[in-house]
Amino acid sequence: MRILLAIGCNEYEHLTPLDSAEDDAKRIFDALVKPEVGQFDCDHSLFLPSPTIEEVRSALKKTLFDNPQIENFTFFFAGHGGVSSGSFHMWLRDTSPKVQSMTALSLSELFRFLNETSPKQSNIIIDACQSGGLISDLGVLLKPELIGDAGTPALTLVATSAKNQTSGETRAGGIGTNAILDCIEGRDFVQDSASVLDLVEIGRRISKKLEAYGQNAIVWGLNLYGPPSFCRNPRFETDPNTSLRSLIHHWPADLDNAIRDNYNNIWNVYGVLDRQWNAPQFISLVNSVLNPCRQNDWVLVGCAERLAVTFSAKAVQAKDVYRSPLVTAGIATCLLPSLGTPAVDAGATLLINKLVDDLLAVHESLINSLKANKYCLLPSEGGGFVELYQLPLRISKILGWAGATYLCAPESLQEKAGLQFSELLKLILENYSGSVVALSDAQASHWEVSLAVAKALNLNDEAEQVIGLLFNSVVSCKGKLSRYDMPPEKALSYLLSREYENFKNNYDLVERPIETLAVLLRAAKIFKLEDVLDEDLWQLDGLNFSCYQPATYVNYSLMVMEGGSNEGWQIGFDVFRIEDFIKSWTISWQTGEKLVYQLSIIGSLLLEDRVPWFCLDSFLAKNAN
Repeated sequence: MRILLAIGCNEYEHLTPLDSAEDDAKRIFDALVKPEVGQFDCDHSLFLPSPTIEEVRSALKKTLFDNPQIENFTFFFAGHGGVSSGSFHMWLRDTSPKVQSMTALSLSELFRFLNETSPKQSNIIIDACQSGGLISDLGVLLKPELIGDAGTPALTLVATSAKNQTSGETRAGGIGTNAILDCIEGRDFVQDSASVLDLVEIGRRISKKLEAYGQNAIVWGLNLYGPPSFCRNPRFETDPNTSLRSLIHHWPADLDNAIRDNYNNIWNVYGVLDRQWNAPQFISLVNSVLNPCRQNDWVLVGCAERLAVTFSAKAVQAKDVYRSPLVTAGIATCLLPSLGTPAVDAGATLLINKLVDDLLAVHESLINSLKANKYCLLPSEGGGFVELYQLPLRISKILGWAGATYLCAPESLQEKAGLQFSELLKLILENYSGSVVALSDAQASHWEVSLAVAKALNLNDEAEQVIGLLFNSVVSCKGKLSRYDMPPEKALSYLLSREYENFKNNYDLVERPIETLAVLLRAAKIFKLEDVLDEDLWQLDGLNFSCYQPATYVNYSLMVMEGGSNEGWQIGFDVFRIEDFIKSWTISWQTGEKLVYQLSIIGSLLLEDRVPWFCLDSFLAKNAN
């Protein structure tokens, strides 16, 4: 049982009255008897406004002796106080300063009650002038035969002023009481790592605050055997940084260097994750943290999972519904170099399945939103001319990630993912066909994935429409697509140069050579559109386009991939018709290595400077056979 006795004394027969002592005690009482705050028994706890000494002794008898097995007894006093004859006294209604030992409640008397009844935990809070004088009474309680024995009573004392100080009041109440209430009701932060607060923690916190008011709080604890509990912690797990603090503080000791070397970067990325997303920066950070773990598969997987939990907790606070899946995707793709063992393969599969689940939820919501409001892909506020650039990129990313969901989904969810992709593609073509445009070479990987999935789902009519729109947009700008890494603030400059066909001052914004055309020409072969596109290839005369074929896809999460080969073509020199290009194409598709390909697809959509050519190559290989 948890019992509270709160006393506030405003009225005095022999002393100057106070204004807020009763209100302070009542506020403490009302707060602590709430189940969500202190859980003190409201039926057996007492609030005494301006009582006499006999009323207080009677209340102590009732609360301490009439309630057996008290788990926690808390005593709160607000009012006048003073030190006399080496003991601190709490002054009550009928207290006479000349006869304090007979008419006031001394702390030593309260201690004798506690010694006799021995609650498991006792908390004493005194918001009174000279309350720090309670230190003089500790000898009454310090019995050598009791100190340190297992299960012996525990005691915490908090006094809001020193022995030679007054305890200040404001219109809002006592300064010390206000500080305590701020802690237990969550307005002031104590800690967020435990579900309960103990009075020592609160006392230490308020001591810092009260220094500004010229008060020095006294905090003292005796024989704190076991975990003391004063009240619930309103800040427990509410701080968005709690997950990251836990990650850092509980990181395996042998990986301390990984945390220390990346400490600032971890906090920097984490701090803005709900507002900014930079995939290369995030993946570089994750690789830096995971690289020291790669010698032990189980440690590697465990660290990857902890990173996913930590950063996902922050990512869900972002307005961008894709932010949390992107975090999972970034961590999963960093496992690519270590695939091939049961532990890492299992860990990667779990992360991929989580990504699929998250993306399915995002796309289901997006489909419902598009059906309810066809303009939902536009920003609710802001936007402006730059949206002419951002919307086409947003559309390609939606289709790319919807396609990746299908390609990465387990068999039980593949049908659902396929239906979502189909519905999204049709809704976008119905409502946003004018924004299905090739603007940036960063879209290449997204178009590669989405067109491959369209072929797998036999969405031939829709795919032909997409290819036609994209090819026409490439022709209209003579293949001058923006760089994949063009800063967002340059978008308007690029759009104006593209509109007026004048890149004289902005040629550094143009990607040279481009990979998007390689995606479209290969897709044209698969969907049997060669004759249609061949008629307009002459308009791209002299345009260079290329592809990078990696030596291995296990390095697809690295910023720089070594090995492999760059292949390039020029319209009007190497390629006159699509068939010329297809004959020179080196097919990269292979069988097996499902996890490698899935994570490579994810990595290409995140980093956007690489294309998973094997997605469409599987269909080219079938045509070749």
